[in-house]
Formats: sequence, C-alpha cells, structure tokens
Amino acid sequence: MTTLGRRLLLGAPPGALGADALALVQRTGAMGLVLFRSNLTQPAQLPQQLTWLRERLGRPLVMAIDHEGGQVIRHLERSTIWPGNYALGRVAERDQAQAELWAEQVGLAMGRELRGLGIGWNLAPVLDVVGKEPNPGLGLRALGNDSERVTQLGLAMLRGFGQAGMVACGKHFPGLGRAQVDPHHELPRLDLSQAELATHGQPFRAAIQAGLPAVMTTHVLVPALDEHNVITLSRLAIQTYLRQELQFTGVCVSDDLDMGAMAAGGNIEDITLKTLQAGHDLAIIVRRGDWVAAVMDTLTQAADQGLLPEHGESLARIDKIVAQADIAQVLPSTQAWQPATLLAENIARAAVRVVGDPQGLLPVQWPVRLYLPDVTPVADWVLFESCWFAPSQMADLLGIPTAEIVTTSLQEATVLNFIGDNRITNILILYDAIRYPGQQYMLDRLAQTGQLLVVVLVRNPWDAQRVPAGVTVIDAAGFRSPQLAQVGRLLRGTG
Repeated sequence: MTTLGRRLLLGAPPGALGADALALVQRTGAMGLVLFRSNLTQPAQLPQQLTWLRERLGRPLVMAIDHEGGQVIRHLERSTIWPGNYALGRVAERDQAQAELWAEQVGLAMGRELRGLGIGWNLAPVLDVVGKEPNPGLGLRALGNDSERVTQLGLAMLRGFGQAGMVACGKHFPGLGRAQVDPHHELPRLDLSQAELATHGQPFRAAIQAGLPAVMTTHVLVPALDEHNVITLSRLAIQTYLRQELQFTGVCVSDDLDMGAMAAGGNIEDITLKTLQAGHDLAIIVRRGDWVAAVMDTLTQAADQGLLPEHGESLARIDKIVAQADIAQVLPSTQAWQPATLLAENIARAAVRVVGDPQGLLPVQWPVRLYLPDVTPVADWVLFESCWFAPSQMADLLGIPTAEIVTTSLQEATVLNFIGDNRITNILILYDAIRYPGQQYMLDRLAQTGQLLVVVLVRNPWDAQRVPAGVTVIDAAGFRSPQLAQVGRLLRGTG
C-alpha cells in the first residue's frame, strides 16, 4: 500500500470502534484516528476494541483525542472532571508556583487516564494567549492573557504529559488568542504587529525549545506572516517561521480541514494536498462521507508528479510519534484508574472567586430563586455533566436545595413575572450572554428590577463586562462540577 495515507489523521467513525473503523484505516493507510465522544460512551470497553482493531490491522495505529480538560472533554466515565485551563490561569494570577505545580500534576494524571484507555496522543495543551476582547473559539480553553504565565503553565502541563508517556501537541499555532470569530465557522484575520506576533508565539517557542513533539496549526489569516494565504496553506508560516525561525523539528499537524474557515479553499482533496505542500506532516480530516477516493487519488497523482518532495522527511517525523503512541505500545502500560478528584477540587477552590459584592449579599439569605440555563440546544457539541439536565441535582450541588428554580433559554427571552418579593435573593447562572441573547435578556431584566441579584459566570469570563455596576458577581472559572461546588460554598459562606 502507498505510504501517502500515513500523512492523514482521520476522524473515527461514530460509535464503537469495529468494522467501520478497520475499513477506514485499511482503505486509506491512515496513521491514526481522532476519537470523539461517540466513541467513548463506554470507555471501559475501549481497550478491548483497540486491541481487536490493532490485531486485525496488523500494523501500528495511533489513537488521538482532543481532551483539554474543562470545556473540551470527550468522556465523563473513567476520567477526572478537570476544571480546565482558564481555571489554572486564574490560580496563577495569585500563585504562579502553585498553578504550575498543579498544571504538571494535571498533565500527568490526564496522560495516565488516556493511556489507560489505549490513547497515546493528546492534541493538547492549548498555548494561545487570549486578549481583552471576547474570543468565541477559545474562552475557557485558554490558560490566560499573559504570555509568560501561559508559557510557564503550558510547559508545566507538557512536563506532566511527558512523565505519563503521553505524546502532546501544542496548539493553535501561531496563536489564536486575538481572534474575534471562531475558525469552526468562519476565517479569522489577525492584524498583528511583529511584536504582537512574538508575544503570541512565546509559548510555542518555549515549548519547542523544551522538546515539543507536535504542533497543531489553526485556520487563520495573519498578514504579518503571509499576506495572501491562510496559515494552513502557508509555506511562509510553516517552513520559514515554524521550521526555520523557531527551529521546530517535530510533527506539524493541521486542524480539521473540514472547518468553516476553510470552506472557501476549494474541495477537500485540493485543500488536503495544499496543506501537505505548505509543510504539514499530517492533515486532519474529520468529515463523514465518501471523500476517501478523491483525496487518495489526488495525493497519489501529486506524488507521481513530484509535487510532494518532502514526503520522506514527513514520514520520518511521523514515525517517531507512532513509535511511542501506537496502540500496541500504549495498552501494555494500562494501570488501574484512580480519579484525581482532590487535585480537581483544589484547583476549583483556588480558581473560583468573588469578582465583586458591593451590596454584601454573600453569604446569601433565604429565600433564594435560582435561574438555570437550558443547555440542551448546545449539548450536541459540549459534553455536560448530568447536573445540567437535572435542576434539583444542580441546586443540591450548589448547596441550595430549597431554592425556587426557574429555567432560562439561551436564545429566547424567558417570559416571567418579575414583580415579586424584593427579599428574595436571585441567583442567575449566566451561560455566555455575549453569544446567547436569551441570557443577555435575563441579565438585563433581573438587573433592571432592582431585586437582590447574584450573577455566576460559568461559560464566558468576558460576560463580566456586561454585568451592571452594583451587582454581585462570582466568576466560576468554568461550568464543571468542582467549580459549581465551590460556587455553592461561596454562596453559603463556607468557601
């Protein structure tokens, strides 16, 4: 079989990894598969599935995953519920040394958990430095807005991954922190000065110097690097900046080529070829459907015409990752799973904080009314814990089981009678008012009534800019259960 398929990292077919997954990797010769939540509904069975797949295939195969912690996780069973990167960044604002220690421990524990399932390559950590303006594609996924802080936390997490034997991948090169739109949907343009480019590149430069094995690029236009081409298709960005200036010798992998940001780039086969020609060793394609023949034919014709002259060099780099992350190398190291619950709780306790309590509403006084967002519309692409679908369970987690509960909408205005007892303390769990007008409506209406109001930011830290002065605000640093439990302690005055 041609070696061209080894330049592909493909989205795994939905569901258990069986005949469909085997057929896909046999047909393409792909070096590996990226796993998603549909593949991990029963994670305890994954090692058995991977053993079967590897034995039937008869050659090395890598399982990769985007498991960042916090906002982006792919399974809830056999996994610690991590507060996430933004929470670590919040800890670092007060105690950098403690945050770095915890970041390293998170990398170690997360790496061990993933390897215990047979997964050898984690497409993390996120090394983007966010700005002061809302970033819809990152938000809670980033380690912070200070380049040095992000650098040190990223290095610490990489050390932890390394100790666990997990192959890591720094992303999203050359830095997505200033983006105002999400590449999943449209193409961002970052007009950075050379100084700003260096600031966003600092975490990548440091990680490369520390031996970073892989870098993932992002679909973004950065004129400071290339005035004409998106980074994914730019040899100036990949060969000149990443390879020559930053001296990166590891594997360069694209983000998913089927994202909205690449929609104007042509068909999937042409985009794949151009991505490899730009200098990527690997192209990620998550697309479902019958695209395989067109991509493989295009790559074969290009190779026959000498249009992939660096193919051998790319294979040599890819082989280094395969040697460490092949299923056959990962599964023998399986250990009994022990959740790092205490570590997650400690991070949450240090990260969650009261932004302001000008009216002295904390700890809250009864009676209490709790406003909870209905997250069902976004549950297909965000993996929520069960408490988000069980209001009484959420109230228990927050330590206010007797609260009156009101469900709010993300998109629509929730029609309520706001004329009520002014002695009631209203607790609004705010889920991204910048993105969802229904959440902004609830914030505005409750603030306008002059009732006692505590706003808890769970999804978008930039929502704090929209909360009127005089309102009590708690930044939960995320929406996972460790943070929600700490919010409850602050509400009750026990945190």
